Amino acid sequence: MITTDSRNDRQGAALYFDLPSATTPAWLSDGRLAFLWDATGVPQVWTVEDRGGSPRRLTDFRERIGALAASPDGSRLVFGMDAGGNERQQLWSLEPGSGDITALTADPESIHSFGAFTPDGRRFAFASNARDPRWFDILSVGLDDPGATPAPVLAGDALLTPLAVASDGQGILIRRANTNLDQDLLFLPSTGSEPRLLTSHEGEASIPEAAFDPLGEGVYLLTNQDRDTVALERLDLSSERRDVLVEGPWDVEALAVAPDGRLVAYAVNDDGRSRIVLREIESGRERTVTGLPLGVAEGLTWDGSGERLAFSYAGPRDPSAIWTCGHDGAAERATPVDFGALDPGSLVEPEIIRYRSFDGREIPALWFRPLNGSGPWPTVVDVHGGPESQRRPTFAPITQFLLARGYAVLAPNVRGSTGYGKTYCHLDDVERRMDAVKDLAAASDWLRARPEVRQDRVAVMGQSYGGFMTLAALTTYPDRWAAGVDVVGIANFVSFFEQTGPWRRSTRAAEYGDPVRDAALLRDISPIHRVDRINAPLLVIHGRNDPRVPLGEAEQIAGALQARGADVELLVFDDEGHGLVKRPNRIAGYDAVGDFLDRVLGKG
Repeated sequence: MITTDSRNDRQGAALYFDLPSATTPAWLSDGRLAFLWDATGVPQVWTVEDRGGSPRRLTDFRERIGALAASPDGSRLVFGMDAGGNERQQLWSLEPGSGDITALTADPESIHSFGAFTPDGRRFAFASNARDPRWFDILSVGLDDPGATPAPVLAGDALLTPLAVASDGQGILIRRANTNLDQDLLFLPSTGSEPRLLTSHEGEASIPEAAFDPLGEGVYLLTNQDRDTVALERLDLSSERRDVLVEGPWDVEALAVAPDGRLVAYAVNDDGRSRIVLREIESGRERTVTGLPLGVAEGLTWDGSGERLAFSYAGPRDPSAIWTCGHDGAAERATPVDFGALDPGSLVEPEIIRYRSFDGREIPALWFRPLNGSGPWPTVVDVHGGPESQRRPTFAPITQFLLARGYAVLAPNVRGSTGYGKTYCHLDDVERRMDAVKDLAAASDWLRARPEVRQDRVAVMGQSYGGFMTLAALTTYPDRWAAGVDVVGIANFVSFFEQTGPWRRSTRAAEYGDPVRDAALLRDISPIHRVDRINAPLLVIHGRNDPRVPLGEAEQIAGALQARGADVELLVFDDEGHGLVKRPNRIAGYDAVGDFLDRVLGKG
């Protein structure tokens, strides 16, 4: 086993991972934007002028900052930061003018997730699992009360998240998660009475986002209740009447209501691409935001006047940056993008393709081919995590790094992925888990039929759930793969359920199977019990502080292969959790991936 920390820094992958990523915009009272930027190697808080300029750093920690929000008047910031990737985030306040930083929570054994400010910006609600690590309660704390015990708002044996506080302060919207894909929306009056269920439903209903209208008379929400894809609705709080405003063949995935009530901004996941739309609330007229490359938008947020919209945006050839637009929808980049020594013309956009799987179903995927030459190339099948996730045309340094080294990359959205409707997302549940692995076998078939692919040089790689899929592919279809790369993947579902964070067990059981009722199934699909079938060399990468898929999963699979004398490498990062976040670690880890693939596949 190789262990490493953030002092190890090598060349190669650095050309791609040195490109800073800007996310999570928040408007300040003077019209500037605060945002998270990893120009120093880990995400920190920076500010920049609305229409661009030189960013100024406000924080300088060794650890990543993972959450950022501005008070309604933009005078204060709140950010969240964990330690060593352990996800036990603490919350802090930040004065943008003076730079003064104050700790607001002090419980390093618990997770604290920012929720929503009160209208006056003096307090905010957040979720915490301090009472019981299995559940998340709602609490509140004042920005001017450092050291004060947070006040309870709502507690219970549930996974609760505060989404918004009404502009008149008379209530709070709370999301209750039954599973990762089924939620309830609650309205909790400030009078202290019982919460009111706003979204009674049968079956499954996902609620990605919800927000009050500025008058507090209604709620805008995104939901797939009673339909296959996520729509934008408005719910009247007095009558509970719900009107569908936007629905279609693709999910509406982001929402921001202007403070003046004139516009609502939303984004559509259009076959993986983002399309941002500005909708006039009164007339229903819409305008699509223009001037953006192919890519993915996140974090839509209006300034206090409702005149400017900010969001982060990233595409295959465009590292994540902060963009803004006005009511005319003309987008402008606010944060700089420095490509350093990298030629932007060398970055590759994918082709969005479909390939046919074992049951005739079409599986969507992103197909990347190197710019140089016509092949045949060794190829990597790169499987996303989740599984409730989607590989999208955003900036992926590891993909561009592999392309530059002469590898083609196929990134499939196997059954179980989000973005293609509720039905598709459930095709891999519990007893159908291995059908998704069959989709990887079909991906291999599709590649082997292409003359530009080296048929004997196809590798499989994935992170988190994608790591399990990698191991499952290697043990189920051992003759199809020339190599595997498992990053923070599950090897044994029994030990995974025993060791994963207790707050995750109920939602993971809904997806993978109940660890008691479905024990035989979970054991049967665990790659650790078929490790003797792995023929291909394997690289395993893990973070020592991973609370989701603990390090023991990597140690089990690597240890079993080492006992057989198989070709396996284990690389452990002492200051990381579920994946590699710190830039020196990302460079060291993915340089190791490149070297490993060169060794076992031959240079691309």
